[in-house]
Amino acid sequence: MKLTFLLDTYGTCVGQLIDELLPLEELAKTWKFPYDINFALRVLPESYGRKTFRRFDSRDHALDLDISIIYEQYQRMSKNEQREALGIYLYHYLSESVAKYKKHADKDTQNQFLAKVKNWMLENNWLDGKINKARELLTQNMGLNEVSQQLQMPLEEIEYILLRMNDYEPTDVHPDNIVAGKAPPYHL
Repeated sequence: MKLTFLLDTYGTCVGQLIDELLPLEELAKTWKFPYDINFALRVLPESYGRKTFRRFDSRDHALDLDISIIYEQYQRMSKNEQREALGIYLYHYLSESVAKYKKHADKDTQNQFLAKVKNWMLENNWLDGKINKARELLTQNMGLNEVSQQLQMPLEEIEYILLRMNDYEPTDVHPDNIVAGKAPPYHL
């Protein structure tokens, strides 16, 4: 099967994160599934009003998932937060979408495919990753330095996670996005 991820964004870490999905694309080539799945990820300003949608092309045997993500929300998130938020959204939307096309893939085939995707996402911190683990450790009253060392994350990010857990809502662009914005948008 073919599983692809395309991107339409700027100024967030999603451009870097999409590169992390390349091994999943390669792995999916070895899987048996009755149709291809193409993701288009669009991180756009909320003012654009673009909606997420799906379309199944019976001639090409392909499911197209066009996902709109609010740029302003991702601007305030760290790269790790973006990875986990995107991973949760992608997996749930994929599960929901695959379930809508039962005539193209039976329930058992769907479940096997989704289990493979979920396992890969868990192994690669796209689901239940470092942010979630840091939250769990912080709720157990583990010290910031201990959490930082155990998860091999910068202390500043652990402090940021703790602030977010205590209802701090950032208004500024997260430094990870500033760094990402200075990188070239496409590989040359």
